[in-house]
Amino acid sequence: MNSVFAARLTKLRRERGMSQKDAAKMLGVSQSLLSHYEKGIRECSLDFVCRASNFFDVSCDYLLGQVDTRRSLSEEFDMTDTVQDGEYRTSTLFRASVMLNDSMINCGSPEKLKDYFALSIYRMAVCAANGGYIPKKWISLDCETSPVFGSVLMTDIIRELMAEANQESQKNIAEPKCVKTVVEHSEKLIRKRAAELAAEKSRG
Repeated sequence: MNSVFAARLTKLRRERGMSQKDAAKMLGVSQSLLSHYEKGIRECSLDFVCRASNFFDVSCDYLLGQVDTRRSLSEEFDMTDTVQDGEYRTSTLFRASVMLNDSMINCGSPEKLKDYFALSIYRMAVCAANGGYIPKKWISLDCETSPVFGSVLMTDIIRELMAEANQESQKNIAEPKCVKTVVEHSEKLIRKRAAELAAEKSRG
């Protein structure tokens, strides 16, 4: 294995906040063997590469240094703009999420991106649980306050991602139509609400 593999294996473990002992246990090897892999002293098997890529949620190619993108969600999506991308619909939202994730995956920690999307889904799940669409027992926190804390966490993650923005990535900016459509729709909602608040303030 090359030095890139050793460096990336070490980086991924540290990003998870895991000790070598804990990571080795999860990966089914001894701590000493994992240490040798991370130092580039020992060659590992293809089976270990596959296990490590699945555990750390990256592609084997990324681990081996063949590509710099960890795991592109776009692998299962057609990244070419479609006619439907110009329409605000559910599929456009999904495609925009995938393409944003793919564009920003090298910005800061990928775990933060996953956490942001997870919190967004969690807030919707709380609403769904209150409406009886999913089991309410799935929500163990207070349904009134947990979405509020979720919003605060999402704001914190956005700040952190902006602070860690990779300046190099700004030289090759992607322009997926689906993201533009979602941005335009969202800004329309924001402007409408801002106008309503301004009208309420003027009346008061």
